[in-house]
Amino acid sequence: MGDINVTRNLLQHELPEQIASLLDFSTIERLDGTYVSKTLQNSYSDMVFRIKFRESNKHAYIYTLFEHKSYVDDWCSLQLLKYMAAQWEEFHSNNPRENLPAIIPLVLYHGKQGWRRRGIIELINTDDPAALQPYTPEFDYVLWDVAHMDRGRVEFSLEVRAFLEIMHHINRRSLDKALPQIAQMLSQAADEHSSILEKIETYLRYAVDCNEHIDETTIERSLDASNTKEELMPTLAQKWFSEAEARGEARGKAEGKAEGKAEGIIGGQSKLLRKQIQMRFGQIPPEVENKIASATEVDLERFAENVLEANSAIEVVEMQQE
Repeated sequence: MGDINVTRNLLQHELPEQIASLLDFSTIERLDGTYVSKTLQNSYSDMVFRIKFRESNKHAYIYTLFEHKSYVDDWCSLQLLKYMAAQWEEFHSNNPRENLPAIIPLVLYHGKQGWRRRGIIELINTDDPAALQPYTPEFDYVLWDVAHMDRGRVEFSLEVRAFLEIMHHINRRSLDKALPQIAQMLSQAADEHSSILEKIETYLRYAVDCNEHIDETTIERSLDASNTKEELMPTLAQKWFSEAEARGEARGKAEGKAEGKAEGIIGGQSKLLRKQIQMRFGQIPPEVENKIASATEVDLERFAENVLEANSAIEVVEMQQE
């Protein structure tokens, strides 16, 4: 989305109509900088765009947060709130007599699990959220869940379709078959030849870095489909795989330590929960065991609280806290 034409085309057709109708897309510009902290850069990246309202000199900011995880992060709303507060504070410091600009928060998600919206009030540790609701920040955001977007709609340019296709397939085995078509879309886009080569290289490198099912044969088929094999294959393909392998080894060592600690905590919680369920209800049904096996740390905490009030083992994993 660093290509402003791709961003403009997406925003025009994927923003809610009541918002898109207010904006002059010919004025859109990308601003420098990021509001994602270094500790969260493995989970998120972001871009900020500024755009004028139609027939007005007033601006709105579109803050786009990219969710890199393959699973839903319940803390997305908090990250958005931190950005909005930081942007407004910065604007107010520079323009103390002006009203604050509008900010449209936008989340782009490409995980396999369905997205679950959680507002700030749902992150507050309280037994009476209704009483605290008036005193807790509340806002909505635009969600682009790539799995549910119409990636082939006629209003989209070929570059936008290619972007959505690779986002959709990047964590899936299906990328192996989709990548040649994606490369072909990019090659057919009306653009400078040098720019097309750069984009194809970027997309293929992304595929190599992020999907273990992409091998040199897939890259070769993709370059054939885009008619760029002679220009890109000899100098880049093997280099990509060597770089990706080195990064994967380094990343694996770092992530292994963190994941080992997290898995230890989850394993202990799961073991204790199973004992609690057996003591109250006897044998654990298979569907309950499946829920426990795939549960996150937050889920296991909720299940443990449910044990005391549930009337069956099924209710332990199905009850939602009020």
